[in-house]
Amino acid sequence: MTDSQNEKITTHADLMPKNLCPSMMLKHLLTHSLDERVYDGRQWPGDGYYWCAKTCTCVGPDDEVVHPGSCLPGRVCHDGPQA
Repeated sequence: MTDSQNEKITTHADLMPKNLCPSMMLKHLLTHSLDERVYDGRQWPGDGYYWCAKTCTCVGPDDEVVHPGSCLPGRVCHDGPQA
């Protein structure tokens, strides 16, 4: 096997943070699959279009921007286990 065959294939699901708020939505869920391969070395899942299901905007109920890096336990409006 060559080195390229041994490379781990990274998908959008691999980039999803653990304990992400279930109210955080991303366009990629509606248009593609989280199992789609990531080719460009990005750090976050999807294509950058995120919104909150509670507010239907890119700003959460706490007036902070919706993003996979911030919609985690500890955020006031997080809807899930608070680790």
